[in-house]
Amino acid sequence: MTIMPALQEWNLQSLTAVQAMLGLPSPNLRRVTLDHNGQLWLISFVLAHEDAEDREEIEDFGTEWDALQSSFEQLEIRILITSEPLPWPAPPARVIYQRREAVSK
Repeated sequence: MTIMPALQEWNLQSLTAVQAMLGLPSPNLRRVTLDHNGQLWLISFVLAHEDAEDREEIEDFGTEWDALQSSFEQLEIRILITSEPLPWPAPPARVIYQRREAVSK
């Protein structure tokens, strides 16, 4: 059975994700999105290039996320490596971090 979270839960998890990210963003981090598939939270990190230190920070994010929860919340962390333009995610996904990038003219 899939149950989509209420707006209040979306807002709480958005804030929790931002708090768990404190100190994580590097110049290599392009975007972080929060989504829910009806069963678990999905957090996607987009990196411009492969970096072991960034991957370690993202792994630590999962621990921080868990520590900030008031009850158990299932989480899947995804990492995408790309320098291609990033399309805006479809609702209900939320962008919770995006670096400023040069716009080609």
